[in-house]
Amino acid sequence: MTNDKEWVNGFLLSYHLKQWDEPKESTKAFCKFIKDKIKPDTKVLDLAAGTGAPTFYLAKSFEKTNFIASDCSKDIVSIGNKIIKEKEVPNLKIQIEDWYKLRENNEYDGVISLQTLSWLKEPEQPIKCVLQKLKPRWFAVTSLFYEGDISYSITVDMHTSGVKQNYNIYSLKQIKNIASSYGYRVSIAEKFNINIDIPKPENPDIMGTYTKYFTDEKHRVQLSGALLMPWYMVMIERQT
Repeated sequence: MTNDKEWVNGFLLSYHLKQWDEPKESTKAFCKFIKDKIKPDTKVLDLAAGTGAPTFYLAKSFEKTNFIASDCSKDIVSIGNKIIKEKEVPNLKIQIEDWYKLRENNEYDGVISLQTLSWLKEPEQPIKCVLQKLKPRWFAVTSLFYEGDISYSITVDMHTSGVKQNYNIYSLKQIKNIASSYGYRVSIAEKFNINIDIPKPENPDIMGTYTKYFTDEKHRVQLSGALLMPWYMVMIERQT
């Protein structure tokens, strides 16, 4: 994970701020993915939401549901608060929340996290924190997954900036086993296929998602640097 200074002053902040006016195709797809789970007059928590741009898109799409964006960085939450006040979205708030230090409560009907799990060290502890402490009816994530019983531990070392980040790819079978051990099940695991072309970054020293055609001109894959990005949207639901 990057520190606050890198976030606030660097590429990541610019990347996330842009999404307030130009929502990502993955955010639009995730909105459709969770729409059947969204209920009016309930609360949905977005973990590691950055400044809250994707949460803003969801709040605008489901105006009768209360969304809470959260991040562990005070500086990032402060930036998000200023933007939310300007946007005047009554069903969206942003607050400081450390994913690994969640307070026990059952006020959230659903919990979401976009593009974060694979950037953590491993999947079980963060999933456990959500399922045991918040006990939501459902928990939806987008991240990098593999359909087989193999996980990949990947560390990207960006030598020019001195930043190291995880780009892990987790086994979907492992996620199913983790969910089951805490009384939940993976009900849907849907591959995200992007429908637009994204140009490759001009600077080869940074990680940045782009698309490329393989084998034919009908199916795009997403890459970042030299890595393939196997994006999935996964729904975890409480077993009844």
